[in-house]
Amino acid sequence: GWSIMQQHVLPHADLISMDLPGSGTATPLNPRQKMETMCRAVEVILDDLGIERVNFLGYSFGSAVAYRCAQDRPERIARLALGGVPVQISDKLISLWKRGAARMRAGDPEGMVDILMEMFLCPRGQAEIRNRDVVRRLVRRMTLRALTTSVHGFQTMERSVLENLDPVGGLYGVRTLVFCGEHDTISSMTEQRGFAAGLEDCRFAAIAEADHWVFLERRDEASDLVMRYFTDRPLTGLPYVVGDTAARPTAVVTKAPFPRLSAGQVADVL
Repeated sequence: GWSIMQQHVLPHADLISMDLPGSGTATPLNPRQKMETMCRAVEVILDDLGIERVNFLGYSFGSAVAYRCAQDRPERIARLALGGVPVQISDKLISLWKRGAARMRAGDPEGMVDILMEMFLCPRGQAEIRNRDVVRRLVRRMTLRALTTSVHGFQTMERSVLENLDPVGGLYGVRTLVFCGEHDTISSMTEQRGFAAGLEDCRFAAIAEADHWVFLERRDEASDLVMRYFTDRPLTGLPYVVGDTAARPTAVVTKAPFPRLSAGQVADVL
């Protein structure tokens, strides 16, 4: 869970994590329910807590949800951080999923997980990845558990891969950070940088020696980057960031920036 960020978040803000429909212990979406239902669930949670505006982090599939929420209700998002954005699910990844799904339907969840490791993790020998072996074992165990202990686990994962979740449309009036591991296997660093370049008032950062599982491989560095952004600390000169990717906005600022948040305001993690 997102408790891995607590030591970085709690000195500055409260931390909220959400089990949206289809995740954790929440019931899944029915076939007619789409992204709008997810965003409405976020809004209901914030309303129940009496929170007007938040710093909002969405990662992987969660980044697509967070992006849509920011499009629909920009006045409720003080700052937006989108990590591991699935800019485009490639034909290769879809093919891997279908191969894995066939194993699952044949009663072989471990075989499916073996195939999904090709999808989720940078192959050995292709790049230097921090904590590779430990993370591989952890991701394998987490994925197998998600597929076998939850009645809805397979269904939820399949929808996140096969449905069109690509973030589309513009975003205005919300300061944004897009970040990823430099060797992300879901959407490449280049694809995510290109996505960031199309957003108003957006910065992009790539974390070295990490792939899509950057919050496991480089937990402290990823958490530090996000909290620096949320608390207006400099993003320049960070030793774990590739080159100067976080040194400047990727798009021209055309509206006034949001004011700095006080320490008591909320960092919202999806």
